[in-house]
Amino acid sequence: MHVLVTGGTGFVGGWTARAIADAGHSVRFLVRKPERLQTSVAKLGVEVSDVVVGDIKDRDSVRAALRGCDAVVHGAALVATDPRQTAHMLSTNMEGARNVLGQAVQLGLDPIVHVSSFTALFHPGLETLTADLPVAGGTDGYGQSKAQVEIYARALQDAGAPVNITYPGMVLGPPVGDQFGEAGEGVKAALQMHTIPGRNAAWLIVDVRDLAALHVALLEPGRGPRRYMVGGHRIPVAELANLLGDVANTPMVAVPVPDTVLRVAGTVLDLFGPYLLFDNPFTAAGMQYYTQMPESDDSPSEEELGITYRDPRETLADTVPALHAGGRSRWSPQGASGRPHQGSRREADSATTSAAEEGD
Repeated sequence: MHVLVTGGTGFVGGWTARAIADAGHSVRFLVRKPERLQTSVAKLGVEVSDVVVGDIKDRDSVRAALRGCDAVVHGAALVATDPRQTAHMLSTNMEGARNVLGQAVQLGLDPIVHVSSFTALFHPGLETLTADLPVAGGTDGYGQSKAQVEIYARALQDAGAPVNITYPGMVLGPPVGDQFGEAGEGVKAALQMHTIPGRNAAWLIVDVRDLAALHVALLEPGRGPRRYMVGGHRIPVAELANLLGDVANTPMVAVPVPDTVLRVAGTVLDLFGPYLLFDNPFTAAGMQYYTQMPESDDSPSEEELGITYRDPRETLADTVPALHAGGRSRWSPQGASGRPHQGSRREADSATTSAAEEGD
């Protein structure tokens, strides 16, 4: 198959393109800046000569990219946690969905894979994420954007279009050139702080290579509309601390801060966010996801598509050294002190991470 990938210069899009090529398909990229292909997905050994320069907001360039393709994987999206950018994010992602998904339906592509997020389905008190949950969306702009696009994608499905939707959790794994994904920033923050706060909070970790494998498994025409959770493993605070401490060889401490305190802190810091001189990892929405993270039922993808999900230790072991080697994180590995590693935990906003990232 000839497959268009949007967001191909990003973390998820890059690994998806690699998996598509490894499966024997050819890949076309829609990018704004062709030079970014060389610093990202080309580093994975993917052929990047088939390129259409354009933008998901530009209907004509999207249509040109779709022409001649059999299928599309739509992973490009604007991700912004600054409330001042919410309106721009909502309009950009909705317009992009209409241009990519809508025109793919018009042109008869099959399948049409849309990379969504668990945040489109999340609501407080939810115990288990499943792909057929009603659309919810968080109170933040990111969650609202995911929900808005989700409603549109499901409407296409209801009309019979072969739209396949995936719902990733926090996507981690080896980098795509200089791209680590938004969740990688959360790992970096946790390692720099050497602490992970919370009591019942957790990360929901999925390996980017497993997500990419799922996207490839969906590249089968004639199967109609489908939806799959790909949240990954729910890792509670203490376990996460031990895992991060072990793979980074650095002390990590799990601090049992009440989850309600973290949510209040996120709300307060949201008010002062525009005036802070540093990137704020504690947002109200991020803390809500983090402290109320559900399990993810990924069994349909395992049973129907044969996807096997890696142990999160392997995922983190492939993420952390790359962050360190790339200068993306600075921490002090355990030295002569010989102190044992203690539990740790992650930074809030990484929980908001989706596979869909802007890339190009």
